[in-house]
Amino acid sequence: MRYPQFQFTGGIFAALLFMFVLLFLFVFLPVSIVAEAFSKLGLTPAQGVLIFIAILIGRGVNVPVYTSKRLVVVPKPRSLQFTLDEYGRPVQLDDEPGNEVKKQAFLLNLGGCIMPILLSLTFLISLQFNGMDSSAYGWIAFALVMVAGGCYAMAKADPYTGLRVPMFMPGLMTFASVYFFVPQEFRPVAAYVAGTIGTLIGGNLIPLLTPRIRNAVGVPNVVIGGAGTFGGVFVAGILAVLLA
Repeated sequence: MRYPQFQFTGGIFAALLFMFVLLFLFVFLPVSIVAEAFSKLGLTPAQGVLIFIAILIGRGVNVPVYTSKRLVVVPKPRSLQFTLDEYGRPVQLDDEPGNEVKKQAFLLNLGGCIMPILLSLTFLISLQFNGMDSSAYGWIAFALVMVAGGCYAMAKADPYTGLRVPMFMPGLMTFASVYFFVPQEFRPVAAYVAGTIGTLIGGNLIPLLTPRIRNAVGVPNVVIGGAGTFGGVFVAGILAVLLA
């Protein structure tokens, strides 16, 4: 009787190395980048990591704030139904998918809207306690308006997420507006506030106040800071602070 032979050719080592590289790229590297970004805003690395985790967890939490009278059509998912014919064989029934009509609701995403707003207010208040010149608020407002205008120009209605903004464009616009126009001592806070609040205002709020865009949004749940803009808000805040 011949028993099977096992040979180790380095495959396990290569697989472990590949898993370590993935772990570094998608866990340790993002966490270290976020910690460094928040350290420029006066937080400790531990606080930055905790905020990073809280934002990611909060991404899945939506807080309802308003239900409009507008009715939207929601396609009903197709279901498979079977029955038995006279010979006992399964036969699929033709199920025509119907449509549901629901009132359109508006929600705030915890990780993509509420937390960035609270953090921005915290950083703005910290400027006052640190004795920063009041002109800082003018520079921050200037950068915020520029980012909001750029995001509004790129915001589009999306059939799945409601509204969508390109992920990396808010961060690049924030970096350009802060780097070239804002004094260096104000840049970290200006970058985070303009990158997050500017993206929310220009990518969500103003389009929803524009009849042309709002009428094209046909999803039943419109989430401010949701899937269509969460990436833009998060990347803009972190990337802009790192580059500022």
